[in-house]
Amino acid sequence: MTMREQRVLVVDDDREIRGLVAGALRRGGYTVCEAGDGPEALDVASRLVPDLVLLDMTLPGMDGVEVARQLKATPILATVPVVALSALTQEAVQQRALAAGCARYLTKPCPPAALCDVVAQTLAAVSRRPPPDR
Repeated sequence: MTMREQRVLVVDDDREIRGLVAGALRRGGYTVCEAGDGPEALDVASRLVPDLVLLDMTLPGMDGVEVARQLKATPILATVPVVALSALTQEAVQQRALAAGCARYLTKPCPPAALCDVVAQTLAAVSRRPPPDR
């Protein structure tokens, strides 16, 4: 699969930030889908099965940790890597995100090039994993 075929779901309740992140990823060659809250993220992810989810931790109603847990508990999405992208810098929040199944934790603001690098590295790591036993 080439990078241009890879789909990233960007989840952030701030439309401006979501647009900036989505724009950076599109310029990086990714196909991007977007969601503004947890329930929408779960719906979009279940329908489209993205290759990676970039997930804000401070969503209204259902926070990013709960969204990550639910993504990882959904069989079709369990192997989709989730990268937390949050303005929260506290170690406890980062540990909760990682414990919920996030592969990485990035803090905002994240330079576009660095964001695309982390997405590429995370996707490459997934593609090197052996397929799960069926």
